[in-house]
Amino acid sequence: MKNKDFIFGVQYYRAPTPSRENWETDLANIKNNGFSDVKFWIQWRWTHRGENNYYFEDIDSLMDIAQKDKLRVTLNVIFDTAPKWVMDKYSDSKIVLASGKEVISRAVGHRQIGGFPGVCYSHTDALILRKKFLEEVVERYKNHPALYMWDVWNEPEQCGTNRYPKVDELSCYCDNCRSNFVCWLKEKYVTIEKLNDVWGRCYTSFEDIELPRDRYTFSDFIDFREFNLNKMTKEANWRIDLVKSIDNKHPVYLHVVPNTSSIFNALTGVDDFEIAKKCDVFASTNFASPIWSVLTTSAGNGKTCYNVECHIGNGNTKMHQKQISLTDMVKDLVPQIGIGIKGFMFWQYRPEILGHESPAWGTTNLDGTIGSVGIAAQVFRGIIDPYLNDIMDSPQPISEIAVWKGIKNEILSFCIDGDLDGFAKSIDAYVDTVYNCNYNCCIVNDKMIIAGLSGVKLLILPYCYGLDEKLAKAIDKFVFNGGTVLCEAHLGGYNMDSGRHSYRMPGLGLDELWKISELYTTSSYHLQTTFEDKIDDSAFVDDVKKALTVYGTSGGKHFYIKSSFGFDLIASDRYAQLNENCDEIIGTFINRPCIVKQKRGKGTIYYCGSNLGESARLNTDSFAKFIDCIIQSAGVKKNALIDRAGVHIDRLSDKILVVNNNTDKDVSFELDNKYKMLFLNGEINGQTCQINAGCADVLVKVDY
Repeated sequence: MKNKDFIFGVQYYRAPTPSRENWETDLANIKNNGFSDVKFWIQWRWTHRGENNYYFEDIDSLMDIAQKDKLRVTLNVIFDTAPKWVMDKYSDSKIVLASGKEVISRAVGHRQIGGFPGVCYSHTDALILRKKFLEEVVERYKNHPALYMWDVWNEPEQCGTNRYPKVDELSCYCDNCRSNFVCWLKEKYVTIEKLNDVWGRCYTSFEDIELPRDRYTFSDFIDFREFNLNKMTKEANWRIDLVKSIDNKHPVYLHVVPNTSSIFNALTGVDDFEIAKKCDVFASTNFASPIWSVLTTSAGNGKTCYNVECHIGNGNTKMHQKQISLTDMVKDLVPQIGIGIKGFMFWQYRPEILGHESPAWGTTNLDGTIGSVGIAAQVFRGIIDPYLNDIMDSPQPISEIAVWKGIKNEILSFCIDGDLDGFAKSIDAYVDTVYNCNYNCCIVNDKMIIAGLSGVKLLILPYCYGLDEKLAKAIDKFVFNGGTVLCEAHLGGYNMDSGRHSYRMPGLGLDELWKISELYTTSSYHLQTTFEDKIDDSAFVDDVKKALTVYGTSGGKHFYIKSSFGFDLIASDRYAQLNENCDEIIGTFINRPCIVKQKRGKGTIYYCGSNLGESARLNTDSFAKFIDCIIQSAGVKKNALIDRAGVHIDRLSDKILVVNNNTDKDVSFELDNKYKMLFLNGEINGQTCQINAGCADVLVKVDY
């Protein structure tokens, strides 16, 4: 079921706010203010007050009012507010952290009614109760004329109280998860001998297995995190399947906070790509920076994608929200439309009045009168409304550039670094730079590369320490058949299949196939550099910390690479001296090869002996020039009309352009036809367009 409607709405009801006396007036105003859609939360604790005791009166009333006002309703079913009676009945359903601590359900700022973060998803009896609740909800509202869509999971997390990954706070280590993990391992390894070989253990049976609680062991830790991601995907799948088994008329989806690794990540969140597969549409909490929309549309894989939590009106009691102008609204929403987002729902209609989120997030003022966000949204919708059919009909932008973000490699990066800061900066830098050089890109995972990257000309492999055999072969096949690969240091240094570090790098035989060798490797902190960075030893084992106390370091996190393109690059963290007998030496450190170009079959490899993406913010101009050179060598053409760093143009159709100027200067360029500027964040004189500094806009052909 594919939804073809542009949505433009607001989150309204997260019990117990807004108060009942506001409902009639608010929902009428929502419609009058230009919104077509509204979302109500149905929370497990609030609605399921006893095993056979349900409270639906509030949602019944809201649905009827919405129908009267001709608003389309999305019902968001919330399970991370577990009823107290469920927790009392099944005391063993609590989430258990790696430290052994049980997570006690509680009221928090964004779940004022309590029961957060809910029960462990491996608990069988609690699962039966969740299914029973969802069945009751769907049966009750499936035929209500106001119902439009189902959202079955709001920002899924493994344990919402511990969003940022710390080893002792990872979940879940309960007996149910251990039992299910053992079954998962049996399916993966078949024999205990195979598991012992990869993990480096001497177990006599699968029942001897101890849950991994230390990131330094790598293979067992990665397996356990993969298991937990699989658990989350199963949870999503049954929710979607159950709704569809009862209601086959309304689209069903869930919405994530995209796994940028900077906030949500593979250790505490979900696998966006897997969790999106059964959705009729896909959605996310989204922001203006390109990586959020690129991740959403990449995981959506051709599905209609929405931003169902627009956070432009963010704030709290400490920091009241900003007054939002139409220019702010356009700058936030229009670039998302260019990347492929097909509608927006604002969090939320009225400002929150409970707890630390008050008095922020609203499109209205505290008294319910329209606020700055609401005014800007109303004008935005009025201006863009005549062109929504064209926006909905526009295909997903074609991406000839793919940035790899593999789940196992992400977890390995955490194992190595102790956090995901460098990994996240690297991925974001490549996506952001490709976008600002006026190209499209997508995010791809292991399975997509193995299946074959149709239409992709350049594959970027950032922070790429961990590979398995299938992935290594697929990358080599991509190159051999004519693709271009840009990769960072120590590609395949860790073999995910064997659980062993590679003897040579690049690993898994790529050194022989590509005729590229890392002859000597070390940390940037052991180099003589001009950067005086204090070393962060938090990721190191104690023995290394002791050695550093005695021997110290001579360098820093960053160092310069002299490129053959005529400018220097700033590299970080790792250094590999590469062999000289490659086709071309692109970059050197103290006259030794550090970036090389090599032909392989019909394709080309650009191999970097360091991490460039992580340090891109220190030399944005040089990094952008370097990436642009690689992209052009791969035969990828710029989107349209302009070759100016920091300005991106998306052609939605032969009649509509989306322009985004991320520079601090007004930029002019020549158009290919006569256009009009919808939001007037610049001006058009004949066929010359000037887009104001830091602004976005939509251009429409004058004969439209």
